Amino acid sequence: MILKETPMNSLRSRFTLFAVLCLFAALTGGQVLAQDTAITYLTPPWAVPPDQAKLDAFTAETGIAVEVQSLPSDQLYSRVQVAQASGQEPADVIFLSEEAPSNIVATGVMEPLNSYIESTPDLDMTDFEGTDFWTVDGNIYGIPAYSQLVMADYNVEKASQAGFDAPPATWEELRDQAMAIKEQGIEDYPIAMAPIDWSWYLMALSMGDPMFDQELNPVFADEGSQARQAMDLLLGFFRDDLISPELLTNTTAQHSTFWSGVGTFHQAWQGSVRIANNPEVSQQAPNVAYLPLPGGGATWSQGAAIGIAANSDAKDAAWQFIQWYLNPDNQVDIYNAVGLVPSRLSVQQALDAEGAIEGYDIIADQSTRVNNLPRQALWWGPFTQFVTEQILEAVQTDISADEVIDAIAEEWNDLKAEYE
Repeated sequence: MILKETPMNSLRSRFTLFAVLCLFAALTGGQVLAQDTAITYLTPPWAVPPDQAKLDAFTAETGIAVEVQSLPSDQLYSRVQVAQASGQEPADVIFLSEEAPSNIVATGVMEPLNSYIESTPDLDMTDFEGTDFWTVDGNIYGIPAYSQLVMADYNVEKASQAGFDAPPATWEELRDQAMAIKEQGIEDYPIAMAPIDWSWYLMALSMGDPMFDQELNPVFADEGSQARQAMDLLLGFFRDDLISPELLTNTTAQHSTFWSGVGTFHQAWQGSVRIANNPEVSQQAPNVAYLPLPGGGATWSQGAAIGIAANSDAKDAAWQFIQWYLNPDNQVDIYNAVGLVPSRLSVQQALDAEGAIEGYDIIADQSTRVNNLPRQALWWGPFTQFVTEQILEAVQTDISADEVIDAIAEEWNDLKAEYE
């Protein structure tokens, strides 16, 4: 299986907060109380509470002991699936990220949170960005934890050296600028994009292709679609030697490749500029800015949420922990630790007022154009893997863009028929 890089995968080696916390409150004088409740929190590494002292204080105040179990996303999904198959509890609280909609939510693992929300009048759900994505048939299965539009950024200084003082308005123009940067000897490989499904989705959506209709038919396969053109352009980037050949053998390295100084244009995410302009980790600093998506169309969101497992026997305690985890103070701590933009709009706005979120105007503008794709379809996981395999094969051979599109459309229809 080819695992595409996410911002969290690339940061995993840096943020190894990985602990099992069983915390006990004490009375004055040293008498230890038995804990009221113990809960487990299953999460990828980047969503571990970054301030242990604050988690300690939560336990002392509530009597809720929290065991944090940190796993890479693929292992987290496997843990949940095995537990579900055996009728066991995977955890009380589960962090929902990346492909959780199809792997966890759609399979019935999560508890609807509507009644908890209704019983918590001081929780303003209008302050959370992205709640609709975690709502299915009126049931809310996760409270958004951070916002993460898939975006692009670029090295403004390198583009300026080539004579370009404005970002490319179309993907064709981006290709032309990249060719000029290469021909002028400024950069051998000016595009940092991997031969994976994400690259194609981003290009197709931003060029205006809806990808699927309301019945989940693959309209990206229509003759003359923007998605076909996007695939042709993407394959052309590789065939024109605009992308480092390293990414053919390591398709998870596009971000680390860019931060190492290779590339002018980079498929990125909401929050990426904070890392790219940090001279401690990026050789592109301090010249990176968000690139308004060429074509002016949509993107999709890889935002995350946090929710309660349906078979938890400590749901009330789990809900208390979720409220604590999502408080504004913690959201700021997580942003400062790993650059994940808070889901609370009020916290985003406060950080922007402090100048802490670079490119907030571009983020806010792009957030009005989002197409989240049918990621809650049970077959989304195997489909995305197939798309990546087909793109990589096409880059390495002479398979045309039309052949790739036809193959993945056929695979989508076959999977849809199998799962429905």
